[in-house]
Amino acid sequence: MHRSFGPHTAAGLSLAFTLILSLSACGDKEAPPAPPRPVAVVKPAALDALAGEAYPGTVRARVESALSFRVAGKIIERRAEIGMHVDKGAVLAVLDPVDARLNVEASNAAVKAAEAEARLTKSEYKRHEDLLAKGFVSQSLVDLRRNEAEAAQARLDQAKSQLAVIRNQAGYTSLVADAPGTVTELLSEVGQNVAAGQAVLNFARDGEREVRITVPEGGAVAALRNSATLTVTLWSLPDKRYQGRIREVSASADPQLRTHEARITIVDPDDDIRLGTTASVIVGASAVAGSFRLPLTAVTEINGKPTIWRAQGEPLTAQPVNVDVLQFLERDAIVRGPLKPDDQVISAGVHLLLPGMAVKAIDRSAPVGL
Repeated sequence: MHRSFGPHTAAGLSLAFTLILSLSACGDKEAPPAPPRPVAVVKPAALDALAGEAYPGTVRARVESALSFRVAGKIIERRAEIGMHVDKGAVLAVLDPVDARLNVEASNAAVKAAEAEARLTKSEYKRHEDLLAKGFVSQSLVDLRRNEAEAAQARLDQAKSQLAVIRNQAGYTSLVADAPGTVTELLSEVGQNVAAGQAVLNFARDGEREVRITVPEGGAVAALRNSATLTVTLWSLPDKRYQGRIREVSASADPQLRTHEARITIVDPDDDIRLGTTASVIVGASAVAGSFRLPLTAVTEINGKPTIWRAQGEPLTAQPVNVDVLQFLERDAIVRGPLKPDDQVISAGVHLLLPGMAVKAIDRSAPVGL
């Protein structure tokens, strides 16, 4: 059977064919490029870094001691806090003085009783001497009275000495700094009962400062002893250096870690040398050119090699750059590599980057509008 198509049917087929061609053409177009990824960038800080064997440690005082009361008691007051600097003679803590005061009163009473006994026996001895001269008593009775007087005097001397001891102990209810220094650790609280000699706080005296490090046994100890130069750097200020001098190296190694403790005196320390600061002692230090300081978040690892990402080109793209890490600090890293002070190094989100990825640099130091 033959069918004929009307004008409306032909027009509909033409429109459908046109739509199919249009959709086909749209499917052949490429997707629009992804917008550049915003990244925070920093400029590498050029340093004259040091090469050598570095050993981490902490800044300590040469003289450190655990202070304690010389008598037992209950702590009723603590006037020291961690990090507080005090002068010689400052009261750091106080024990309850009631028992000490009662002991002093009892000792005073014992001295008065001994004084009365000594006066009585002395007068009895003198009276018997007079009677002996008149022939009314025997020599043996006089000798007895003399011995009694001497014993009473000895008991009086003993009571006075005991009173002096108890008075001193009453003064020991105040814990006093015997030198100017800094409180580094608190080991007790108000209300706590402490025994005589029990540590109450740790105290670092003013004076020399040193870095305590641990060195592996063997050649490292010999290299430390024979090193002509020891350089001390602070993790917070790696571009600042101090001269070091060996004060002490332990003769025997730790039985478990097999390391030797060494104490390195800091020559001419300044105000930046604070107790507890993390530092490094570099043995045989020598200058390394082409080193830079970057945030730790800027350093990653690709194929087992330390790498940073640099934003470069026009438009900006992320490009990996292999570097050598010379030293890890608290928040930064010292690296050496093909960098320049005016480079833009990506400082965050480096694990999301791909070579050639379009990026947009953001200066975090710029003020943010509200």
